[in-house]
Formats: sequence, C-alpha cells, structure tokens
Amino acid sequence: MPVFRGTNSLKLFKICIFSFLVELIGLAIIGFCLYMVIINYKNLIMPSSQNLRFIHRISKLVSEEQSLSALYVLSTDDSMLREYELREIDIHNRLINDLSEFEKRLDDRDDLKQCFHDMDAICEHIFSQIDIAMTLRKNSSKALAETYISKDLLDSYSVVNDKLRILTVIIERDMDKAVHDMRNYTNVATIIITVAMAVLIITVLCLIFVCISLTEKLETNKEELQEEVERKTAEILKQNKHLKYLQEQTILGMANIIESRDSETGEHVKRTSRYVELLANAARDFGYYQEQLNAHYIEILKKVAPMHDIGKIAVSDTILQKPARLTTDEFEKIKIHTTEGEKIIREVLGKIESEEYVQAAIDVAKGHHEHWDGTGYPNHLKGEAIPLGARIMAIADVFDALVSPRCYKKALSADAAFEIIRNSSGSHFDPILADLFLKMKDEVLKIMRM
Repeated sequence: MPVFRGTNSLKLFKICIFSFLVELIGLAIIGFCLYMVIINYKNLIMPSSQNLRFIHRISKLVSEEQSLSALYVLSTDDSMLREYELREIDIHNRLINDLSEFEKRLDDRDDLKQCFHDMDAICEHIFSQIDIAMTLRKNSSKALAETYISKDLLDSYSVVNDKLRILTVIIERDMDKAVHDMRNYTNVATIIITVAMAVLIITVLCLIFVCISLTEKLETNKEELQEEVERKTAEILKQNKHLKYLQEQTILGMANIIESRDSETGEHVKRTSRYVELLANAARDFGYYQEQLNAHYIEILKKVAPMHDIGKIAVSDTILQKPARLTTDEFEKIKIHTTEGEKIIREVLGKIESEEYVQAAIDVAKGHHEHWDGTGYPNHLKGEAIPLGARIMAIADVFDALVSPRCYKKALSADAAFEIIRNSSGSHFDPILADLFLKMKDEVLKIMRM
C-alpha cells in the first residue's frame, strides 16, 4: 500500500492552504459583487421604478384634468358644472402634490431637473389657462372658452406629454444601465462562485487525499509499531521466563543443598512439591477452601513448597546429621529453622517477587510444623488460624519423611505412613486435608515410586 512521505504531505498541505486563500479571495469578490448589486438596486432600480410610477400617475392625472376641463367647457348641462369643477379641483390638487413629491425625488442630474422644471412651468401655465377657460364658461362665454381650450390648452398638454416621455426615456435609460451593471456583477459573481466551487472541490479532494495518505501511513506505522511491541514483549517474556527458570532452579538448588545436609537427596523436594500440588487440586475439586484454592494460588504453592525447610541453613550440621535422638536443647535449636526461613525469604525474595508469592513461601516455611490442635511450633497456631498452604505442606512433608530413610531412622512402609496420617487427623493435621490425602492413596503411591 503506497505511503506518502512527509515532503509530499507538506506539498499537499500547501495546496490546501493556497486553495483556502483562493476561497477567501473568491468570497470577498462575491461579497463585493453582491454589495454592488444591492447598492444598484437600492440607489437606481428601486428609485427609478418609483419615479416611473410617479410619471405614469402624473401622466394619468394630466389626461384626466384635460378631459375634465374639456367636459366642463363643452358641457351643455349647467347642472353638471359644479360636479366637474369639484372633480377638476381634486385632480388639480393631486397633480400638484405628485409634482411636488416627484421634484423631491430628483437627484442632482441637470437633465432630469431641467426637463422637470420645463414641464412644471407648462403645468402652471395649463392651470392658469384652465382657470381662464372655466371662468369664461361660467360667464356664458362658451364659444370663447371652447376656442381657448382647442388652441392653447391642446398645445400645452402636448408639450407636457412630450416632457413626460422624455423623463420616462431618461429614467428607463438609467434603469437599463443599472440592470446592465447588476447583470455584469451577477455574472462576475456567478463566475467567481463557479471557480470557488471548483477550487473548493479540488481542496476537498486534496484534503481527502491527504487524509487517506496519512491514514495509510498511520496504519503502516501502527502495524510496524505493533510488530515491534510484540517482538519486544516476546523478548521480555522470554527473558522473564528464563529469569523465572533460573530463580526456580536456584531455589531448588538451595533446597537440595539444605536437604543434603539433613541426610536427604533432592528427591524429597520434588516429591513434596508434587504431594502439595496433588492435595491442593483435590481439595479444590471436592469444593473445599474455594476462596483460596484457585489455579494461580496452587501454582504458587507448588513453586514455594521446596523452600519449606530453607531455614535449616541456620542450623548446625551436628544437629541435622545426628544419628541419635535429639536432646531437648537440640530440638529447641532445630525449631528455629521455621522463623529463620521467614527471615531468609523476606530478605531474598521480598524485593523481587510479588507479595502473594512471598507470603505463600513464608506460610509454608514458617507454618508447616504447626499442629491442628495448637501443639505445634513456632506460634502454636490452631485450626484454620494455620495458613492453608502450611496445612497442606505439613501432610506432604510428614508423609515423605516417614517413607524416606534418615540418618536417625529407617523408612516406614507406605501403609504405615498412611496409618500415621489417619491417626493424626484432627490433632496434627487438618482433618479435611488428611481425609483427602488418604483418598488419593493411589496417586500418592505413584509419586512416591517415581
């Protein structure tokens, strides 16, 4: 799977930055175009549209006033004159108001103002002519009023309409220019939007490309790192396993040396460890001491069992190898191997092994001579106050000592040893464990004969 190096990723990053700047510039241009469109609409289109409406309204009012003035002069029904007069006055006032409003709306352009002022002057002239014609009509000079309207007023109305058309043309021209400018700005904005969208798409594709590249690189680095971690872990586990093996062999060696001082071979250490493992598994399988007897604890107990007599290193060879029965003083000296074993284990293993491992080793070394009825040593513990590991170790140690020859005794038969275990159940040994040991007689004999 291809992986981009840092330089290529940096180039893509620069492209993204450049695209981002282009987007910003594009947005600025679009904003300017929209602003100009709004300004054009606000300052030109909307006012021009309103001005055209004013012109159309003025043109309409002028036409209505022309019609009403003609009706007033030419009417044969004198009863209608008052109505025509009131309507003409209303139109006249509205026209004056619209002209005044329209004048306020004009900008500073001279052509618009000049045209409007010309038209306004003619309108004033028309108003005065209408007043004269209406006055003549009131005074029963209908023929003279008709002549007046048909000549002067028609010409004046024609001029006003021409001026209105000129204003319309100028305003429409302004509107056309504004619309044209708006269209140009809109086109520019459309082009910029199109370009911006294209750049945005390119930017997004570049970002996707960069992300995919970085993801691929991270995945590769992750796999390489995982392989390195696994390799290092395997090396550490191998080293730990080797160290554990060396440690166990060292402990076994020390135990064998100690046992050899007591006229025993290394087989005692191996057999007692197997008895301990057998009895602990049996107790777990039969449902006893479930809270303590898990697979992990049994494995630890098996490993620390060889250290049960490690304290004998503090006892002299004279006592350990004495072929006769020990005196009371000698027996008191040999009893210290339990507390000395605790000290040695704390000093040697306390800083390199787990607390659970160290405690299990201390339990078997210090407590394997405690009796169930409290008559043992060194602390005269009783019943379940004796650590479970020590109670298991006691049965394994005593049984193997009974069936093994020593400098001060001969080996007993297996049946005799089992009978002693049975008789000592509840006094020397935990009755549950002693009963299980007796039930496991066949497995015990297999270990004994190895």
